Amino acid sequence: MDHDLIEVTDLPDAMRFTIPREGRVDRSLAEVESEHISNVLAVTNNNTRAAKILGINRKTLREKLKRFENIQQAKKRT
Repeated sequence: MDHDLIEVTDLPDAMRFTIPREGRVDRSLAEVESEHISNVLAVTNNNTRAAKILGINRKTLREKLKRFENIQQAKKRT
């Protein structure tokens, strides 16, 4: 029954994103994690909701964000 099929356009805007599946293997796990967290935060615009989606607590999310920020600052200095 086609009328029971849920299309992307049926979803709320916050759920309408795709993750590129380009198969890149030249990035570190930290880079992939940072990008995924950034994508979830961009969609949710809410740390509590993002942490829930990511399956981590808010404190862990804050720690990861701080670590990513420190990495970015270190890259700018080099």
